[in-house]
Amino acid sequence: MKRVPDLLTVSRGLIALAIFSLGFVGRSALNAVILLTMLGWTTDILDGRLARKYKTDSTWVGEQEFTFDMLMVFAGLCYLVMSRFIPFIPALLYVAVAAAFIAYFRSKSITMSFAFPVVALPLIVAYFESPGAAIWYAGWIVAALIFDWKRFKGVVREFINNARSIGKR
Repeated sequence: MKRVPDLLTVSRGLIALAIFSLGFVGRSALNAVILLTMLGWTTDILDGRLARKYKTDSTWVGEQEFTFDMLMVFAGLCYLVMSRFIPFIPALLYVAVAAAFIAYFRSKSITMSFAFPVVALPLIVAYFESPGAAIWYAGWIVAALIFDWKRFKGVVREFINNARSIGKR
């Protein structure tokens, strides 16, 4: 059971690869991408809970957990660009600016600040292109917040504290 959190984390890498690959299918794969996105973020919730429950020792995979999260975010953006929901040039400029800020500040809060709008994009696109999928996704978000409210508050606190430390540089 102690390896389950790592397996869930690694599964996000595989889910990210599947989401990216669906970019080659195009717009018709949007519902599958929404479903995979919900599955991926569910593994994110579960891996943390299980790691805390079983008090697993830190592993390389566990230390890379945020990287796997960002792979999910980037895969979603790639799908949206490849499927022509989002224009290529603005997406490229956004990624370039984000990369510059992230490289300069080397801060998780900066990374999260740039990731958040990208995380919201599949829901926004689904709202216009597949309202049923958007309803399912919005419902999943509400359920995830209820289920993991304590962790969500901790992530927000960490984000704020990290952002404050950037201002003190």
